[in-house]
Amino acid sequence: MLLEIESYKRDTLLYGKNISEIMLKQQIHKIEKLYDKNSDNFVELLCRMYGWNILNEQSTPDFTYDRDTMKLYEVSV
Repeated sequence: MLLEIESYKRDTLLYGKNISEIMLKQQIHKIEKLYDKNSDNFVELLCRMYGWNILNEQSTPDFTYDRDTMKLYEVSV
């Protein structure tokens, strides 16, 4: 599964095991509560807690999470 995290700082593409959209929303919601707003360790915490990894190549994500609006979107191919 590919997940793109969009934020004002940078967009980051992550890969991880296939999970349901509900489970993905739960992971993101938990990280939104826990991350350090001063150092903005959102992506790092998501990777460490749930086993996501940063993908350093271009690919079409399955989902995109917009951190500004806090919305998760399924990407249509």
